[in-house]
Amino acid sequence: MARPLRIEYAGAVYYVTARGHERATMFREDGDRERFLALLATVVRDKGWELHAYCLMGNHYHLLVETPSGGLSSGMKSLNGRYAQWFNWRHHRRGHFLEGRFRGVLVQKESHLLELHRYIVLNPIRAGLVERPGDWEWSSYRATAGSDKNPQWLNVDWTLGQFAKGRSAARLAFRRFVVEGKVSGREIEQLERGGLIGDEAFAKQIRAILGGRRISDEIPLRQRPFAETTLDQIRRAVAKEWRVAQSGLSRPRGGEDKMAAIYLARKLTRLGGREIGAAFGVKPARVSNVVAEIDSQDSSAFRLRVERLRRTITRPPSGRP
Repeated sequence: MARPLRIEYAGAVYYVTARGHERATMFREDGDRERFLALLATVVRDKGWELHAYCLMGNHYHLLVETPSGGLSSGMKSLNGRYAQWFNWRHHRRGHFLEGRFRGVLVQKESHLLELHRYIVLNPIRAGLVERPGDWEWSSYRATAGSDKNPQWLNVDWTLGQFAKGRSAARLAFRRFVVEGKVSGREIEQLERGGLIGDEAFAKQIRAILGGRRISDEIPLRQRPFAETTLDQIRRAVAKEWRVAQSGLSRPRGGEDKMAAIYLARKLTRLGGREIGAAFGVKPARVSNVVAEIDSQDSSAFRLRVERLRRTITRPPSGRP
């Protein structure tokens, strides 16, 4: 019997969880959590994800991820695989690390993302680990609430924008919203069993995409074939952002605009270094060097500018679920 399909598409939002094999711990010490977050940051950047919330527990973790260009499956495979390999090396262990595949539940952003965000950051309280959400160091709560510096790879803007225009007022309202949450979380747990969290209109959209097939979390993903980003799109976007002619992006000695175009071409298309190099008049090795150089600029103004442009390019047209 053919197994049912789980769906992936550009612009989708997912509530993601993964648990250690036989409920074994995934994080034995703070260094493990730090390593996991470093890997998560890399995947978020490479895949162009919007990470709205996270919480690392003992034997599992929670993520709230938006995928402007799709790529949930490949990103999670990279994250879990690389962390499992590192964890086994670090703690001298062998064998299975995760309990099956990660679980990814489709979420209707406008109606349920905030409630899920609250549910995620209240997990340590439900588990009896702390009394207040801000007491747990390993979640996104502190950064969103403003008590910790916000890492560049965590998107707090959408969440805070739902509460107030001013950042201080929005953070205060967010803190109140979380405190007022229902600690049990049973409603969320009931909703996620259906494979998606949303209203009937959202469910109808997803059923239409699936063509009558049902959603499952224990099988390979079906990739929804939305149009891939093209070099022409990248050229137009970079030329507009830097106010240069598109032809100038292939000039012999390029500046930040040319570097941005090369970087985005490597990240957003399936072209290899040789093809991208030919398009912008550089050697394949230079393409790799540009990508490595920009990736190393964690919070520079140039890096932030490139990331904002990437989000603009990959933002799906309105009307998609």
